[in-house]
Amino acid sequence: MADIFLKEDVRKHFKGKKVIFMGDSIMRNIYQDFLYLLEKGDLTPHSLLRKKGVQIESFEGDHLLEGTGELTPGRNYREVREYEGSGGAMRDFMFATYCFLTKCYSRKHGSPDLIIILSALWDINRWGPAGIPNYIKNCRKFLNLIRSTFPSTTQLIWLTSPPISVDVWGGLVVKGMEFQKRSMRFNVMEGNLMVAQTTAAFGYDVVDLHYWMTHQIHKRMPDGIHWTQDAVRLQLNIILTHFCLARKLALPGRWGGARNRPLESAEKIAKAADEGPVEIVREEDEGKRKKSMDDEGSEEPLAKKRKLGEEWS
Repeated sequence: MADIFLKEDVRKHFKGKKVIFMGDSIMRNIYQDFLYLLEKGDLTPHSLLRKKGVQIESFEGDHLLEGTGELTPGRNYREVREYEGSGGAMRDFMFATYCFLTKCYSRKHGSPDLIIILSALWDINRWGPAGIPNYIKNCRKFLNLIRSTFPSTTQLIWLTSPPISVDVWGGLVVKGMEFQKRSMRFNVMEGNLMVAQTTAAFGYDVVDLHYWMTHQIHKRMPDGIHWTQDAVRLQLNIILTHFCLARKLALPGRWGGARNRPLESAEKIAKAADEGPVEIVREEDEGKRKKSMDDEGSEEPLAKKRKLGEEWS
């Protein structure tokens, strides 16, 4: 599932890098935890994870851009933060920016090394009846924008939205939206499936936080959306593990135990992605196998994997 990263690991891999975090308040927590790990090496206190916008003008060396962060429950809420280091040895260490999104189709931000995006809850639930079809269109628009704007060296990781509770409350839910509460979690699952398939089709990376956090719902906060400090660190470790596997960087190796089967599975998936898509073909001369236990004597050609575009031997 994930290795365990410390301050020195993050500093080693991200020195001089430019990273953009784009998304909602779940992504804000991941961004905050990334900076806290980079600067302090500890878990981010709950008291800080709950703050946003003008409630926290500066966080671990970053700063809130002027004209953003004014608290409002509306769709026009904007929060843009930038980090270049807290000073001293960390001055100009790297560049990171966080952009709060209520819609996944956004503006250009330069040429980063890494873009991490998580956008679903607001897109699907706060833009009226057309929210879902527009989310489908906007994901493609956004990915086309990334492809046409940035070089191939820019890595994009789309995070699926973690599972939400049956009953949610907070800034996402305003008066008149109560009827949506029961269907939100299902819309999130459908949106995750769509965006994962679309992102993969564009050749970018997907990290399925929804799957991994389904096993951690006891660490979800009372609002039904956000997560405890250790759960946020788990999400960050999952992302950092994927980052290292994708770039063939050595992992810290702190997971413990004789084997880390989820991590082994992640490595196999990364290897399969590097090898490219395959199709399942059947060759008549490769032997036969029975179709089922019930159909005695019925046989079919053996299935075989072949890379797409590969010629028959």
